[in-house]
Amino acid sequence: MGNELQRCFTTPHSYNALEREIEMAEALIENDGTAFPENTFEDGYIAALKFVQGRLGSNVREEYEDMVNERDSEEAA
Repeated sequence: MGNELQRCFTTPHSYNALEREIEMAEALIENDGTAFPENTFEDGYIAALKFVQGRLGSNVREEYEDMVNERDSEEAA
């Protein structure tokens, strides 16, 4: 395992894409406290690392888009 920690890798995501993920997660926290109350910190940590590796899609994008759509619907009403 020691050698694995010394190898560099390239993420499939741009720096801007990672920044956007952070912004969406922060918006969810600001709005809801958390969008994933059933998950632990460790679950989120694992999901984030898998996302950076390209092994998992965005966990926050769908929740963020739902939040934005809900806000838009409330404003339109």
